[in-house]
Amino acid sequence: MKKFVYLIVFPLLLACSGGGSGGDDSPQPDKVTSLQIYLSDTTTIVGQSLIFSVIDNTGQTRTSEAKFFVNDVEIQGSKYTFNEIGKFQVHATFQGISSQRKEVTVNPVPIEYKKRVMVEDYTGTWCGWCPRVSYALELLEKETDDAVIVAAHQGDPMQFSQISALMSAFSVSGFPTAIINREQKWTSPQPNNVAQVTAKLAQKAYIGLAINPTIDGRNLYINTKMSIGYNYNVLKLGVYIIEDDLEYDQQNYTSYYNGAAVLRGFKHHNVLRASLTNILGDQLPNDEVGHGKDYEKTFNYSIPAQYNKENIKVVVFVTEGSSKVVLNSRVAEIGETQEIEKKEWKKLLTCTEWVMKKLWLW
Repeated sequence: MKKFVYLIVFPLLLACSGGGSGGDDSPQPDKVTSLQIYLSDTTTIVGQSLIFSVIDNTGQTRTSEAKFFVNDVEIQGSKYTFNEIGKFQVHATFQGISSQRKEVTVNPVPIEYKKRVMVEDYTGTWCGWCPRVSYALELLEKETDDAVIVAAHQGDPMQFSQISALMSAFSVSGFPTAIINREQKWTSPQPNNVAQVTAKLAQKAYIGLAINPTIDGRNLYINTKMSIGYNYNVLKLGVYIIEDDLEYDQQNYTSYYNGAAVLRGFKHHNVLRASLTNILGDQLPNDEVGHGKDYEKTFNYSIPAQYNKENIKVVVFVTEGSSKVVLNSRVAEIGETQEIEKKEWKKLLTCTEWVMKKLWLW
């Protein structure tokens, strides 16, 4: 009987001991085998700090226990201030295990320029609701001199030759439609929402623009200048020709302009006549793009006989990469001389100066 029990128990003991294979090789669920590093950002500017963190394969945060390295030099803690421009490799180690390396790009401090806002009005003389936007644009121009307006007409004598492509690019399916900086539709009723447009002027602009159009007969020479204050990789420049004071009767279903059903001899301004570039802009040469660089190009345009050269203006705008959003824009009349405008910083008054000014004593 004892011999029978022994024969049963012995195989069980072998099974429990791993069958004599030399120990348990199954993975331990709490064993750290890999690390994942996270950065608060992968792009920053010189003088700013980034924060790093680490999580292991078990989901445990190891930030306080790990060591962090920037270009293979150990740093103190998990926060690092980048005081030099360039590209840096960041990784972490814990218990002899290294995380993947992540690259940080450190750019120079951006240069700010005067900001303008571009509004494109998709319109037509047949569109009875379009005077609503026309009226809003008049209010906008009373509010600020920093609005760049382009009126793209469809289905009337002022129709832009590439209107279908332009409408397709921005999914314009109904009239009126007004788009701000090619980024956001102007909310209807537009006359009640002028602040939606002027709010864009508070955004920072790292592109400065200047236009100097000159004319010889009907030949227009457009010198464009750009200053780049940020380390952009790809930029596109667009150049449009627009015309003011075109008189055509305008249908009107609105209460604006005294509610007349037809606005006789209505003056249409900022009418888009031609694009001297791709309607979305032409890409700048790669070696001309980068922080602190300047770009200059002159365009030639022969003004058609049916256009009044006295009412011609030039619009330029800049976008980044594949994005259609306008970074900055500007408009100029023929003969106008412009310079690149850096952002103006208002002087901060001391407490005494402020009090004296309020009391009209200073």
